[in-house]
Amino acid sequence: MKVDGWPGEVAEEMVRAHLERILSSPRFKASEKQKRFLKYIVEETLQGRATQIKAYTVAIAVYDRPASFDPQDDPIVRVEAGRLRRALENYYLTSDTVGPVRIEIPKGGYVPLFIDTARSVSGDAGQQGASGREPLFSGPSIILLPLKNLSGDEERDYFADGLTEELISELARFQDISVIAAHSAMQLKNQQVDPQKIGRELGVRFLLAGSIRVGMTEIKITIQLFDTLTAEQIWGSTFKENLAAADLIAMQEFIAQRVVGSIADHYGLMNRRLSKESRKKRPSELKAYDAVLRFYHYETVLTRESFLQARNALEEAVRLDPDYGLAWAMLGHLHADNFALGFVESTDALDTALTCAQKGAALDKDNQFVQDAITLVHFHRGDRELFLKSVHETVALNPNAPYIVGVAGWHLCLFGEWERGRDLLARGMALNPYHPTWFHLATFTDYYRRDDYENALAEALKFNYPDLFYDPLMRAAALSRMGRVKAAQKAVKQLLALVPDFSSKAREMIGTYVKVPGLIDKIIEGLIPAGLSITD
Repeated sequence: MKVDGWPGEVAEEMVRAHLERILSSPRFKASEKQKRFLKYIVEETLQGRATQIKAYTVAIAVYDRPASFDPQDDPIVRVEAGRLRRALENYYLTSDTVGPVRIEIPKGGYVPLFIDTARSVSGDAGQQGASGREPLFSGPSIILLPLKNLSGDEERDYFADGLTEELISELARFQDISVIAAHSAMQLKNQQVDPQKIGRELGVRFLLAGSIRVGMTEIKITIQLFDTLTAEQIWGSTFKENLAAADLIAMQEFIAQRVVGSIADHYGLMNRRLSKESRKKRPSELKAYDAVLRFYHYETVLTRESFLQARNALEEAVRLDPDYGLAWAMLGHLHADNFALGFVESTDALDTALTCAQKGAALDKDNQFVQDAITLVHFHRGDRELFLKSVHETVALNPNAPYIVGVAGWHLCLFGEWERGRDLLARGMALNPYHPTWFHLATFTDYYRRDDYENALAEALKFNYPDLFYDPLMRAAALSRMGRVKAAQKAVKQLLALVPDFSSKAREMIGTYVKVPGLIDKIIEGLIPAGLSITD
C-alpha cells in the first residue's frame, strides 16, 4: 500500500516504522498526550480516514472530551497541535540520522504529510526548485556546511568539526530559525558547493560556510554567509587567535556566539535581508511570517506609519493563524510601545498588550521573544518584583541571544539596576553589532546620572530616532548641563515641535521608560536652563 505524500509516495510500513522510532526516541520532547495525538492522526491517515481528522475527532479520541465538545470554546486541540509541531521540528533538528520518511503537520489543519526524504534532497527535488518550488520554510532558514580544514594537517579536523558543532548548537537556540539538520550538511563535507543548488534542493534560504587554517602559533577562522537565491556572499568575518595561549573550547564558544549573534539575532543579517524584501510586497502577497518582518522593520525606525503597518499585518496574521504565538507576542509589544510612545490614541493599550502577550506565552511558552513580551508589560506597569523575575526567566532561555540579552540589560538600567543592566546591555551589543540604536537611551541615562555629560551627549547622538521625543530631549538635557545653552535651546525647539504640550506632560512622558524618580527629576532640571518651562 502507498500513502500519498510530498514530494512523492511513501510506503505504509515505512511510515509506521518511522513513527515508532519517533515515539520511542528520547529526542522527541512531547507529552504522552501529544504522542497519542501524533499516533492517532498518522493511523487515521494510513487507514484512509484523513478527511475525518478534525479538532472535534481529535478531542474525543485523544483528549477524552465529551461529545458536547466545541472547539470554539475549548482550544486544546489547536494549542496542542502547535506544541506537537514544535516537538517534531526539534526532533528532526537534533536527530543524528536521516530516515526515509519525515512526518509534518502543516499549519491550518491536523492531517499529517509523509515526506520521502530521499527524493526531497535528490536531483529531482532540485529540478522542482529550478522550476519555482517554494522554500520549505516560511521564516529564516539556514544550512551550515562543515568547516573545511585548510591547514594540510588532518589531525586539525577536530577543531573544524568542533567549531561546526558549536555553531549549530548556537543557531539551534533561536527558536524562529529553521536549521537544516547536521546529517544533511555532513553529506556535503569537503565538497565544492553551489549555494543556489543547495537552496533549491533543500528549500533553504541561507548558507553558512567557512574554513580554518592552523599555523605554528596562530589559528585563522573565516566564516561567510550566502544568500542561496543569488549565491551572493552577504557577510563575512575573520578571527585570528594565538594558538599556543588559547583555550580552544572557549575560543570556539566566543567565535560561535559572535557569528550567530550577527546573523541570526532579531536584528541579524538574515532578518534584515528578509525584512527589506517583505516591505516591497503588496498586501495581497503577504504571508504570516511577513508580518513578523514588518515588526522588525517597525522596531528599526519606530515611526507611526511603520507601527500601523506592523499592527495591521500582525492582526491579519493571528486571524489567519491563531496558533502563531510569536505574532501574538509581537502584537503585545506593539500595544506596550503604543502605551509608552502614543502612536495612536488608546485607553487600554497596556491591558491589550498583556492579553496578547499571555496568548503568545500560552501558545509558545519556550520562545524567548514571547517571554520578553510579558517582561515588557511588567516593566511598563512598574511591577518591580514581577519584572525582575520575568527578566531572569527570559534571559535564561538563551543567554547568548543578543537582542533579548541587550533588551534585558536596557530595561534593568532604566529600572535602576545599573550594574547588572550594564553588563547584559554591553554583552548584547557586543554579540551583535547590528543592535537597534535605541539601546543608547539606557547608556545615556547611566552617564547622565553620574554627571558624565560629555559621554551622555555622545550616547544621545547615537540614538538617531528624530521622530521620537527622546531624541532632542536627551541632547537638550546633556547640552544644557555642559553649558552649551544655545545648542540646548535649539534641541528644545525640536522637542516642542514633536510634542507641543511637553511642558505639562514632561514627568509622565519621561517616566514611560525611566523608572527612577530621582533621575526623572534630574533630567527635567537639565531642561529648564534650555528654556523649557515645566508646568506639571
